[in-house]
Amino acid sequence: MEAHPVLPKMIGETITTPSPNLPDSTLYPRRDWVIIEKLSEHPRPVTPKDFDDGMGPAYTAGKYLCRLAGSRGHNKLAFMRIYKQIPLAAGTELDNSSVRKAQASKPRDHVELHALKRLTKNRCTATPKLLEYQIDKQDENDLAPGGYIIHLFWSLPYSRRESIRKKVKMACTKVSGFRRADRISPDTKWDDYNFVRFLLVLNSPARYKYLSIKAKDLKSDKTVAGSGEKED
Repeated sequence: MEAHPVLPKMIGETITTPSPNLPDSTLYPRRDWVIIEKLSEHPRPVTPKDFDDGMGPAYTAGKYLCRLAGSRGHNKLAFMRIYKQIPLAAGTELDNSSVRKAQASKPRDHVELHALKRLTKNRCTATPKLLEYQIDKQDENDLAPGGYIIHLFWSLPYSRRESIRKKVKMACTKVSGFRRADRISPDTKWDDYNFVRFLLVLNSPARYKYLSIKAKDLKSDKTVAGSGEKED
């Protein structure tokens, strides 16, 4: 099933978090985030039949680079993920708003949000720190009026991400497989493409047919105020 990106670039737009209706909104300070660049998007289409069979609503997942708003926010960077319900496939994407509104659904149980909340609460040092999140509904002129939209923001300093990559590199030359055993040649050499295989770096722009991704990794340890990380 062919799927096309639907999220706008939003460069320069501001998003305010958290939403006051969240039960744990007091744990996250209110902040304004400015979008710097759209990094990627992965639509997950669902047909009307699949939806009727219990597969849940269609959605898209986008990743953005952003910074804190204000004159001092240029070096305080973070990533933003958007999970957004989209119209069901097989032609409903072009239907009028009343048809798309009838598809509005409660949020999917996106595991990334729950994982980041728990890992951040337990102060895990090997995963990104959840800075804020927001769960809201799309307005009447959006893709799926009344459908869900989730924003979550996280940060992990470049030095820590680089440390994780080095440890993965060491492990990959000694592990025979994660699902099944396999013979390892004594002459095995490291290939940097393994970073791509394990989603530890951005992929080549040439592999994206519909979206030109030009972002490079952030070689900076600048983090947002209150994230618990040291700034250089």
